[in-house]
Amino acid sequence: MQDHNDTPRTGAEGEAATGHELHEGHDVHEPHDTQDAHGAHEPPRAAEELTATAYAVLGILSVNGEKLSAGEIKQRTAFALRFFYSAPAVSHIRRELRRLLALGLVQDSEVSLGGSRRAQVFRITPEGESALRQWVVEGGDDTVTIKDPVLLRVFLGRGTPLPKLLSLLDARLRRVDEDIRDVVWGHRRAAEMGLIPHEDRRHTLAVSEYTLRALYFEQGNLRQLRDTLAGFDDEAFQRDDRWSRDELTFRPADFAQEPEQDRNPEQDRNPEQDRDPEQDRNPEQGHR
Repeated sequence: MQDHNDTPRTGAEGEAATGHELHEGHDVHEPHDTQDAHGAHEPPRAAEELTATAYAVLGILSVNGEKLSAGEIKQRTAFALRFFYSAPAVSHIRRELRRLLALGLVQDSEVSLGGSRRAQVFRITPEGESALRQWVVEGGDDTVTIKDPVLLRVFLGRGTPLPKLLSLLDARLRRVDEDIRDVVWGHRRAAEMGLIPHEDRRHTLAVSEYTLRALYFEQGNLRQLRDTLAGFDDEAFQRDDRWSRDELTFRPADFAQEPEQDRNPEQDRNPEQDRDPEQDRNPEQGHR
C-alpha cells in the first residue's frame, strides 16, 4: 500500500502494492499515456485481452465517477447488474482490478475509514475510459444464455406433487417482488443523491427502467404459469365453491340446422325466380 498522501499509482508500482501476482496467462504491461493527433487518450493494446467482467468493473467506476474499493464495486454490481449480467465475486473483481491497474486503466489510492482504518480504492483513468468506450462500440455480439433452474424443474415436473411445484413458483414470485422493491428503491435513492436527472446517467437509467419492466413482465408470467399449474388439480376445482354451479347453467339453443353440404339446392330455389317475365305482362300490352 502507498503512503498516506493519497497519491494515485498505476502500472507496475500499483501492482506491486497489491501484494498479488497477475492472473496466470497475462503479462504485466507498463501503461502508456498515448494520445492521438487530437489529444485523445488511446487504451493500451493489451486491453484487447480483458474480459467482459473487467469492462463491467470499469463501467461501475465510470458511471458515477467514483473512487471505490473492491467490496464497494461488488456491492454496486450486485445491485445494478445482477438482473442482466452475473455479478462477479469479490475475488474475481480484485483479480480484474490488478490487471486493470497494471494496464494503467485504473489508479489506486488510500482513503481513511476513520481512526487507523484505511481502504484501497480505485478510479478509472482516461485510458480506461477510452478502452471502455472502444469495447462498447466494438464488442462482439455474444449469444445470450439463460439458465433458469425453477423453470427447468417445472418443465420436468411430471410425476412431481403439484403442491411442490406451486411452492417453487411461490418462492420465485416472492423474490421477484423483492427485486421490484429494490429497483424502485434504487431509483428513489439515485434521485435523492441528485443522480436523476443527469445527462451522464441517461443510459444507465434507461436500462434500469427496462429492468423494472422486465421484472413486472416476469411477475405476470409467473403468476399465469402458477395459475395454469393450479388448474391441473381437478379435485380442487370441484371443491371450489366461490360461484354456485346452479347459477352458471348451460342451456343450448334448439336451432340446429342440417349441415350445409347435405342441403338440396332445389330446396333453396325461389319459385318466383323461375317464372317467365312474359307471363306477367298485360295481354293488352302484348298486342299493341
